[in-house]
Amino acid sequence: MGFIAISIDQYIKKHLESNPLENEDDLRELLNSALSSYEQGIKCSCGNDIWVIGSAYSGNRCFTCITGEDKPDDDYELDSVLNLKMKNKQRKQIDRADITEINGIFDDNGNEINTTFIKKPSLCLTCQLDENPNEEMLCVMTRYDQKDDNKFNCFAFKKKLNY
Repeated sequence: MGFIAISIDQYIKKHLESNPLENEDDLRELLNSALSSYEQGIKCSCGNDIWVIGSAYSGNRCFTCITGEDKPDDDYELDSVLNLKMKNKQRKQIDRADITEINGIFDDNGNEINTTFIKKPSLCLTCQLDENPNEEMLCVMTRYDQKDDNKFNCFAFKKKLNY
């Protein structure tokens, strides 16, 4: 059981066969808007991922909040959404990991962060704490937290004496 993957075009065709009075352009706009919300990480008010097809009609809500059911039972969801969910499941997630295997850094959604891809700003290279194993975790978390910011600020920065 679960969701049945379907493309937007397939879903629109199927929906319009059952609801011939609905406008195809309006339906497509509603689906694309809900898909955009999902891709931006917008969640249901309960904290779960939104159900894109259901959200097109009822606002950004999850399957359970829309239907009152715990799990989908052969209900449709866009294939692109299901593919993205499957890709994200392949990342280690803290709430599904064996407690003895948890190590490293995880984001607010519980997904493991690969620290090798976190850019080290030039300010870090001139800091006394750079390459100090006792400070590395804090430094990595600080850099990750500001990864999308235009300017990097570190309140633990201590200028190296030889700079």
